[in-house]
Amino acid sequence: MTNTDLSANSCDACRIIDESDGKVDGHMFNLDHWDISEERMHFKRFRSREEKTTDKVTGFAGSMKFVYLHLVWFFIWIMFHIGVLGSSGQFDVGYSTLTMIVSLEAIFLSTLVMVTQNRQAKKLESRSQIDFESNLQSLVWSVHIADKLGVDVKHVEALCAEVIQESRQSK
Repeated sequence: MTNTDLSANSCDACRIIDESDGKVDGHMFNLDHWDISEERMHFKRFRSREEKTTDKVTGFAGSMKFVYLHLVWFFIWIMFHIGVLGSSGQFDVGYSTLTMIVSLEAIFLSTLVMVTQNRQAKKLESRSQIDFESNLQSLVWSVHIADKLGVDVKHVEALCAEVIQESRQSK
C-alpha cells in the first residue's frame, strides 16, 4: 500500500491527517509499521476438496458423537480382549494393536486440526486487513466531513489520543 501524496490534493483536512501520524511529510499516513503483504490479502473464495474434507473430519472429531463412538469401540474391544465374548475373541495381546491404532489416529487428527487452524488464521488476517482498510477510509471521510462542518479536528484528535492512552494504561 502506498501513501497518498498531498502535493496534488492539498486541503485542510488532508493536512490534518498528514499531521496525525506524527510526521509532516506530505503523505496521508505513515504505514511503515503495518505488515501489509499481498499473500495475506489473497483469500480463495472456494475451498478445495482437501480443505472441505479436513473441515468435516475435524468437525466430527470435535463432537460428542466422536466421543460416544470411541466409548463404544473401546468397550467392544475390551470385551473381546478379556474374553467376555468367548476365548476366540482374544486377539490383541496387551492392547498393543489398540494402542497403535489410537496413536495413529491422534497423529492424523492433531495434524488435521493444525491445518484447519492455520487456514482459519489466514481468514482472520484477511478480515483484519479489510477492517483496517475500512477504518482508514472512515478516518479520511470523518476528517474531511468534520473539516467542512467547522469541527476543531485537532482538538478531537487530541481527545482521542488521550482516551486511547488511558485505555492502554488501564490494561
